[in-house]
Amino acid sequence: MKGENPVRKYLIVVFILVIILLIVYLNIKTRQMDKQRIQELKDNQLADLTSYVQQIEAMYGELRGFRHDYHNVLISLNESIKTKDLSIIEDTYNRILNQEGIALDDEHYSLARLNNLKTLPIKGIFSTHIIQAWQKNIPVNIEIDDVIQNEAIDILDYVRIASILLDNAIEAAEKAENPFLTIVFLKDETKKEIQLIIENSCPDEVIDITKIFKKDYSTKGEDRGLGLATVQAILQNYTNLSLQTEYQFGVFRQILMIKEEFPQ
Repeated sequence: MKGENPVRKYLIVVFILVIILLIVYLNIKTRQMDKQRIQELKDNQLADLTSYVQQIEAMYGELRGFRHDYHNVLISLNESIKTKDLSIIEDTYNRILNQEGIALDDEHYSLARLNNLKTLPIKGIFSTHIIQAWQKNIPVNIEIDDVIQNEAIDILDYVRIASILLDNAIEAAEKAENPFLTIVFLKDETKKEIQLIIENSCPDEVIDITKIFKKDYSTKGEDRGLGLATVQAILQNYTNLSLQTEYQFGVFRQILMIKEEFPQ
């Protein structure tokens, strides 16, 4: 540095200081963004848990009402049973059910089938979306026979993918003539793989599955089409994740495959 222009020395020092400050700023900004994402996840979890608890409370109220109705049914049937006349018993039984409005339908108690989902944020996401589907009069079938836990994917990415796929499925099913939503979790011990299958009804229209993952492409109108593009962007960060899309008139199916090995 001997004999060099002093201005150049000052510029070098300033340049180094700017680089240091920039690195510090980016580090702080990254931490702030991480905290914001974590807080958003916590807020979403709280909202999901609140909705879940409210649904459980409603179910409990229904069970209490059904217990009361069931007691009344037994009392009303008592005299008919004493006659040992099957036609009288059947007539009384049907008349009571119609009068009391008792529906022997256990669909809304199928949330218990989520018990095998051990990743709580994901369990909350699915319970909330299932309740949303019911509110839109969409029948939901749930199959989770195996314990699902320790999925090899960042939880925030997992929540985003599941939310997008479920949002799309519910929106499409709602427009179908015969709406339905099916959610299946499978564990393949041989392949060391977990499969999440989301299948839904949809309007009978032509859908090009080669284009639906492109940004801004959508069959739902303008300013749409970001969801599946976001899913595709997330998947590109993983070597152990893949998504298989299948479509035939009236039925749309997404299969998310998660290998056990976490990407390095």
